[in-house]
Amino acid sequence: MTKPVLPFVETMITQACNISCSGCTNYSDLVHSGYLTWQQGRAELLPWLDRVDIPDFGILGGEPLMNPDVRNWITGLRELMPQSQLRFTTNGLLLDQNIDIVDLLADVGNCVFKITVHVNNSKLEDTIQHIMSRFEWEPVTEYGIARYKTKNNFRFQINRPAQFTKSFVGTYRNMQPHSNTPADAFEICNQQSCPLLFNGKLYKCSTSGLLSPVLERFGWPNRDSWQPYLQSGVAVDCSDSELQQFLNNFGKPHAICSMCPSKQNTESILEHYSNVSKKKYV
Repeated sequence: MTKPVLPFVETMITQACNISCSGCTNYSDLVHSGYLTWQQGRAELLPWLDRVDIPDFGILGGEPLMNPDVRNWITGLRELMPQSQLRFTTNGLLLDQNIDIVDLLADVGNCVFKITVHVNNSKLEDTIQHIMSRFEWEPVTEYGIARYKTKNNFRFQINRPAQFTKSFVGTYRNMQPHSNTPADAFEICNQQSCPLLFNGKLYKCSTSGLLSPVLERFGWPNRDSWQPYLQSGVAVDCSDSELQQFLNNFGKPHAICSMCPSKQNTESILEHYSNVSKKKYV
């Protein structure tokens, strides 16, 4: 029997990050600790592979290079999902200490390695140039994105975001949802096709999937206002119809999107580089 396809899923192997970006979709501007081991992640992912085909799987954080088990994640995913494209996203600030990760990703092949540059840092720029010199790259454009590619489909992408959108109104201690039509909020969303696997469940995106722990952390501010957006996620033992409903909504607006900003909420559209700082605890 042919399994249904979920085109892309990503998971955070740690929510901890070495920088704080206002408007982070994963709430990693907050201080977090801990990480997900590959064995824990494998146990969460394996049952889903019995239900759906996942041709594209992403690793992110937080900052994934803060997870000491990151290499086992890469090799383990390739063993578990030999035909799937892997994606690995980092801010690159720890790459000079972990340059072997680049060779590992190149060896497993069929993956996208993305550096999202959040700060002006000469060491990071040197690391980018070092990576560019290590391989024979062919410039390519995929889905409108400029990348560099090797012969075994190892792709390198550099992202320099000019803006972030803050997903809530106010501060964390008094946070409130926006109130937009789902289509208007979805229009400017950078997670339009980014379901999150978190604690064994699938969520529409990381911003919605991680909302409950953030609200709990700050004493549930404006709980009644947030109630419509507190998804329980889709569990691996959900019914076929529940799963299909989730799959049918991939890449489309959902009622939960109305909690996020639209282009009319100019106060929530942040100039990115002036709203980034290093975390003192790292």
